[in-house]
Amino acid sequence: MHQLDLFAPQRPRLEPVDPNGPVIQGEPDIVLRLPHPRLAWALAEIELHQHEDGRWMWATGTCGGGYKVGPKWGKFAATQQEATRYAAAELLDAAQKLGSGHCVTAAQIESIKAFARGFL
Repeated sequence: MHQLDLFAPQRPRLEPVDPNGPVIQGEPDIVLRLPHPRLAWALAEIELHQHEDGRWMWATGTCGGGYKVGPKWGKFAATQQEATRYAAAELLDAAQKLGSGHCVTAAQIESIKAFARGFL
């Protein structure tokens, strides 16, 4: 018999993307940013925002690109901590797909990976 763990993280609720859905127009509740050493854009960024129904949404970006947090993307988690972990996993996946010379050096890609792993 398996014991039910009430504190185990729940899986994210991924809803279909709504092409006409809203994104946050102002500042998100939380922005976690790995700054670029010389340029204005961030090497990596995680945006977290609490939806009106209490769930947390996330968005990620690398090399100054990415997407704005909002219900449009259908990415919801029960808690801020869970949303942060899902965003970090997404960011780690994106970093593994970056090629050196694309917009960052190999060392900067490793920095992005370490940044993401810090939230897992």
